Amino acid sequence: MFTTEAILLKKIPIRDGEELHELFSRDFGKIRVWTKKKKQIAGVDHGSVIQCIISTKRSKNTLESSNIKHTIRTENLDYLSVLCPLLCIRSISLFCPSGNPYMQIYTDYVSLLPLFAEKEWSEKGKELFVMKLLKSHGIGWKRDETTESIIFRKIYKNIDSYPIQAFVKLSEFNSKVLSEIRGINQICMSQYM
Repeated sequence: MFTTEAILLKKIPIRDGEELHELFSRDFGKIRVWTKKKKQIAGVDHGSVIQCIISTKRSKNTLESSNIKHTIRTENLDYLSVLCPLLCIRSISLFCPSGNPYMQIYTDYVSLLPLFAEKEWSEKGKELFVMKLLKSHGIGWKRDETTESIIFRKIYKNIDSYPIQAFVKLSEFNSKVLSEIRGINQICMSQYM
C-alpha cells in the first residue's frame, strides 16, 4: 500500500460500478488504478489533483481512498485550456516507463492550476506548459530560428530554468509570440496525438 498525489487524466467506466482511473502521480509517473463504486472519486473533473492511497495485489492497483487537493472548476473556463496539457502529459507518459518519478511535470502542472482558472492567463499558461514538456522530453522540436522572434527565442532558451508564471506575465509576451508557440506545439503534438 502506498500514498501519492496525482493528476486525474482519465476515468474509464468498466462494469458493475467499477472504473479504471488513469493518474499521473508525483512519485511514480503514470499509473492505472481500479475503483469500486463506493470508493470512486466523486465530483472531480479531469485535470484535478487528488491525494490517494493505493493498494497493490497481484499487479493490480486498487484505489483504497482519496481526497481532493486541487479541483478544476470548468464553469468559468474553456475546458480545452486544461484538456491540451492533459493530452500532452498522457502522450509524454507513453514514452516514459511507468514507475519513474516525474516530480517536475507534476509540480509545473500544480503551480499552473491558478492560471488555468483565469481566462486572461489560461491560454498562455497552457501553451508554455506544453512547450516546456515537449522541450524537456525532446519530442519533435523542429525550429527555424531565422523566422522566430527574439522574445520566442528567449522564452524557449529559459523555459527550463524559470517558473512558467514568470513568462506568462511578461509585457513583451503578445499574441504574435503566443501564435509562434502554439504553432510549434501543434506541429510537435500532431505526431503523437
